[in-house]
Amino acid sequence: MSAFGLAPDTYFCASDGAYIFLDARADRYFAHTGEAARLFSEIIAADRAESLSHKAGRFADHLIRKGVLLLPPAAGRPLVACAAPRPDASRFADASLLAGTAGSSEWPRLLTALFRSWTLKRTQSLRGVLSGARRWKQDLPAGPARTLEEVTGLTAQFLALAPFLFTTKDACLFHSLFLMRFLATHGISATWTFGVRLAPFGAHCWIEYEGAVLNDHLEHAAGFAPILVI
Repeated sequence: MSAFGLAPDTYFCASDGAYIFLDARADRYFAHTGEAARLFSEIIAADRAESLSHKAGRFADHLIRKGVLLLPPAAGRPLVACAAPRPDASRFADASLLAGTAGSSEWPRLLTALFRSWTLKRTQSLRGVLSGARRWKQDLPAGPARTLEEVTGLTAQFLALAPFLFTTKDACLFHSLFLMRFLATHGISATWTFGVRLAPFGAHCWIEYEGAVLNDHLEHAAGFAPILVI
């Protein structure tokens, strides 16, 4: 166990020799590379703050002042990087093909999902949006599991109808939130994954079910290291 805790609403992953962070309270990403990444590795591995080298101790103090780390560790979450693997499968191409034959029977659920997603995104910070998405999953009633084929078909309905409701450029966050809520109206607990890359820096998010990406091509999503999974 690390001597430090991770502050609430802060997430991080290891990627390309660096540590990349998401601070959901401030809706910002930042990274530690080079010497700072080496010192942070030492901080993660330390079971006592007193065992840190002088440089690592000063860096830990800096991160505490910045609100990234907490001491004692019981005050925060475990100081552990996101361990979710990069995606290795996608059903987006299949769903996109099926979308051409989708009907309009899903309009009521789609409009409900749009209203709930838009309201959450409009009224809450990123931290609030993440908390709301977690509550959606927690509140889902118990029921029979849906197959990946069924979920792909429902995603096709979403892809066919959603463009009539909103058109924004590079809106992966709202698009994924909307799809997650739409699937929730069918009692489906999908996974919302946030990913990052270092060079050039970029952040992205997508929806998965049974490990398969639903709303993005695999070659694109796999270029990002998962930093947060809901």
